[in-house]
Amino acid sequence: MLVRRFLSGCLMLLALAHTCSAQAKAENAQAAAAGRQTGNSAQPQQASEQSQQAAAQPVAKKPVLETPTMRLAAAKNILLVRAHGSTIPVEVIRTTMEGWGCFTFVTTPDKADLIVEVASSGDSGVQVASSSRVSPETGHEEKSTSSSKKISPTEVKMTVFDARNRRALWSASENVKFAMKEKAKENNLVEAAERLASKFHDRLEPPAK
Repeated sequence: MLVRRFLSGCLMLLALAHTCSAQAKAENAQAAAAGRQTGNSAQPQQASEQSQQAAAQPVAKKPVLETPTMRLAAAKNILLVRAHGSTIPVEVIRTTMEGWGCFTFVTTPDKADLIVEVASSGDSGVQVASSSRVSPETGHEEKSTSSSKKISPTEVKMTVFDARNRRALWSASENVKFAMKEKAKENNLVEAAERLASKFHDRLEPPAK
């Protein structure tokens, strides 16, 4: 009897231990599954936070290269200078540009957006030469006069620079018609300067086609 009771007690203890072991394994499996679910749910949240942080960071803008057209369009202040030659073309161009009403003329480069240089070169006219010699036949002095037309290339040139870095933005030239009289020369200089100013205006505001 005692042996049977002892064996029966051992069997009950083994059954109880097996049951406890099975319960512990089940609980561990549930805990592992819950941990995996928590980890999976945290990953999308972390990815969302990272994307939000990336969106919040300012995007570095690439520097925009300023073309001559852009610089000319943005300019407001102009320094007009005479490089060399007659003052007539400078005065004509200044008066013409003042009539446009889109520029303010300044007197120093540090206040200017653009520097406009105007130059005229060459001259045209008649060269008269006189000479004298003693005639071997008569022994008297004989005078002679000769004239020749002197025509040098005459033009008016206008160059527009960026006042910040002296970069040439636009340039053009006009030939001046030949004239014998001084008044006609001045008129021709005026016409050449007016054509140059008109060219520059067309560069700023291209005419409609």
